[in-house]
Amino acid sequence: MSRCSLPTASLLVVLALSLPAGPALSGMSPPSAAPDTTKPLRPLMVGLAQDMDRIATGLWHEEYDLIRQGARGIAQHPKIPPSQLAQIKQALGEQFQTFVQYDKRVHRTATELVSAAEARDWSGILDLHERLKRGCVSCHTAYRDTVRAVLQP
Repeated sequence: MSRCSLPTASLLVVLALSLPAGPALSGMSPPSAAPDTTKPLRPLMVGLAQDMDRIATGLWHEEYDLIRQGARGIAQHPKIPPSQLAQIKQALGEQFQTFVQYDKRVHRTATELVSAAEARDWSGILDLHERLKRGCVSCHTAYRDTVRAVLQP
């Protein structure tokens, strides 16, 4: 099992909590909402971090259902509200399409992770979990500072 799972999940929580202030959250909430809902970016990211924690906990305890739930929450996360998405698009300019590609890649990987968890494919789960973490952290590294600056009140 990967020794980086828990520290990386913790890093994602720190990254999400460093976005502009939003409602206080305590404990682990239910998996993220259905895909046809919207949620402001900061609470959306906090929910994704909780889904990553859910996956990490599932890995440590070899609980396939928990891994599946976390991955499904990521694959079906709420959308960014149109007003915030427009702000992000304007700030990123030509980089916006790459930002979208990061999101699509994370969604695809999370969907594949759901399937691997349902198949109880441990090797596939570990590989996809690493890919998912790299996708999330790569996007944060590339865009977090710009997006944070645009969305701060």
